[in-house]
Amino acid sequence: MADRAPKNDASRFQDAQAKSSLEHEIASEQASALGRSGRQVATRLKAYEEALASGEDHQKDLNRAVDAVYRFLIQRELLGLRDRSAIVRDYDIPREILARLGTSGKRH
Repeated sequence: MADRAPKNDASRFQDAQAKSSLEHEIASEQASALGRSGRQVATRLKAYEEALASGEDHQKDLNRAVDAVYRFLIQRELLGLRDRSAIVRDYDIPREILARLGTSGKRH
C-alpha cells in the first residue's frame, strides 16, 4: 500500500491555477476556431451573392455556403451558443440557404 502525503494549501492552489490555465487555453482555441468558421461563412456567402448577381449557375456556391453555415451553427451549438437569430441577422443569411440547412445530399 502506497502512502501519499496530504495536499497542502499551496499544492491545491497550484492545481487550481493549472486547471484555470488549461481552461483558458481551451477557451482561446474554441474562440479562434469559431472565428475561422465565421470568416468562412462570410467568404462563402459573398461568393454565393456574387454568383447570384452575375447570373451564373450558383448551385456550387449555394452548396458551399449551406455547408459553411451549417458547420458554423453546429460548432456554436456545441459550445453552448444556441441563439441562431443573431447569426442569421448579422451575416444576413438568405432564406434559400436557411431552407437547406440540415438537409442531406451530396453538396460537393
